[in-house]
Amino acid sequence: MMDDGTSVRGAVVTPAAEQPRVTFELVLAELCKHHFAVLSTVDDGGTPHAAGVTSGASSTERELALYVMTRRHLRKARDIAERPQVALVVPLERRFLRILPPATIQLHGRAEILDWTDEAGTNVFRGFWLGRRILTTYRASHRRGETRICFLKIAVDPVITTYMVGFRAWELRRRMERGAAWVLVPTHSRSR
Repeated sequence: MMDDGTSVRGAVVTPAAEQPRVTFELVLAELCKHHFAVLSTVDDGGTPHAAGVTSGASSTERELALYVMTRRHLRKARDIAERPQVALVVPLERRFLRILPPATIQLHGRAEILDWTDEAGTNVFRGFWLGRRILTTYRASHRRGETRICFLKIAVDPVITTYMVGFRAWELRRRMERGAAWVLVPTHSRSR
């Protein structure tokens, strides 16, 4: 450790108290702003399946969870009934430079199927414009006799990986691997 608070590793000098660029708070904020994800499941025969879904995030003192509204007969719900382990990728679309790939948040977790009237899932979907439209559409379907509506609740594993979150594309032009990061879900937000 040098007097100015830096340490020397080989020929590279790095600040001793350098804060990580990607934090849980940043990841949570992005999850709350972005409502499209690719949900991956595996059927009982081991065949993977991926589907684009609308999702909403909820973080409480007890857990971080993502909610998806769907119907029980669809493949993703059938897969989860057999094997609850899932993976999600949340792309963070760019305002500019749309020719570049989006930043992403990658999550793993355990999903469960909940009733479509689940209070927590309903509250999450009430929190964003598209979620409110989806709730309205499913309520209308229920009035017409649809009985298969459900929420998928995904309790997120403790490690979340990201790519390019918190970075501008030009910062990674020479060393793309710098854009890879991971964060831990704080203990108070982990599923029990």
